[in-house]
Amino acid sequence: MSYPRIFNINATSKFRGILLLAIVMVLHSQTGFTIEFEVSKEFRQYCGSCHGTKGNGKGEAARYLYPKPRDLVNGQLRLATSSNMIASSDDIKRVLLNGIPNTSMQSWKQLSDGLIERLVGEVQAMRVLGARNRVTTVLKEDGLLLEVDGNLNNEGQRLVENYTAQQTVPAQIWIAPARLTSSPSIVAEGRILYLKQNCHKCHGDLGGGSFGIDLVDDQGFPTFARDLIHDPYKGGSQFKSIARVIRLGMSGTVMPSSGALTELELAKLTLYVQSLAKSPVRTLGNIQRYHRAIGFRK
Repeated sequence: MSYPRIFNINATSKFRGILLLAIVMVLHSQTGFTIEFEVSKEFRQYCGSCHGTKGNGKGEAARYLYPKPRDLVNGQLRLATSSNMIASSDDIKRVLLNGIPNTSMQSWKQLSDGLIERLVGEVQAMRVLGARNRVTTVLKEDGLLLEVDGNLNNEGQRLVENYTAQQTVPAQIWIAPARLTSSPSIVAEGRILYLKQNCHKCHGDLGGGSFGIDLVDDQGFPTFARDLIHDPYKGGSQFKSIARVIRLGMSGTVMPSSGALTELELAKLTLYVQSLAKSPVRTLGNIQRYHRAIGFRK
């Protein structure tokens, strides 16, 4: 039997994150295909107005925010440091503590360590439950791997667990190439790679951003490729952070991976991008970011 493309299963894979997946196994009901869950009062208090009381990114304040709050259940978390671009608990914690520059995601450093850890765990549980519900819904709608009573058979349950792990279990942390000593010649070579990799087609010939280009994210919202000169970098301006985004791309955006670059080429391109950044960075408001994304503002 063939399955939809969503099921890219490797039967010999060894999965980690057993404890995280155990949350789903405990909550799963054989009488239903999807799992509903209630977020904590702390999540509703600190996160719900933007991310919604179900974590789906549709909070009451979301209409006023740009870029839109992340759908924590089914959306892709962008600032992952793992080689498979799946956010780890450390990645989620880092965003809670530091926020994301040039967005409405603020820092929550004022919260206690224990509360931060609980919120991280809650986001992880949302993502596991979201993945399980997505794959289970497809199996139900297509009538695949069902018992006569309408529940998933053993093969279907294994498929759900495998897909859930693929979508939620981070691989090892990505390791950046060795940093080069910057020089005019190295930066010039990085510039050549910038053009060769077609970075300029979105970020502009001089790195000023995607003016005059229609881009959308994974949710269909208009988006703007980073102004590498003036904008703060969401993933950080450190060498390894920029190199990671170039190499792996950014989930949920049109920023592609650059897997064909050698480690040396990646280091040179990273240094070139770093050379473009000017200080101080420019911070825009929600309406300014939206107008820029739709081409109304320059």
